[in-house]
Amino acid sequence: MRIKADKTVGYVLLAVGAISIILAACSMFKVFTGATIPPAIFEMESITIPLPAGEGMPSVEAEVLPGAEISKIVNMILWFILMVFVITAGGKIGEFGVKLIRDIKVEVKRED
Repeated sequence: MRIKADKTVGYVLLAVGAISIILAACSMFKVFTGATIPPAIFEMESITIPLPAGEGMPSVEAEVLPGAEISKIVNMILWFILMVFVITAGGKIGEFGVKLIRDIKVEVKRED
């Protein structure tokens, strides 16, 4: 009876690991193809540089990168890191499940 319980738990862990890997990979695919957006964790400001103006004129600032684009890139990188962590954890869970599923065979050799 103990062996069946170990195998059942092993199959459940293997399924949980495989499902987490598949869901994380699908989520990453959707984010990087533009089907969905990553969660907005950071809101960055635009990068601007001041341009010199003539005498008596106010200085002008030029926008180098818009804040929305910087935020999108940073949030995508953070989403990628999180999904890699989930995929790695799913692999470890599945690996533990496989170890529980495998039969352990012990051979005893006698030395005379």
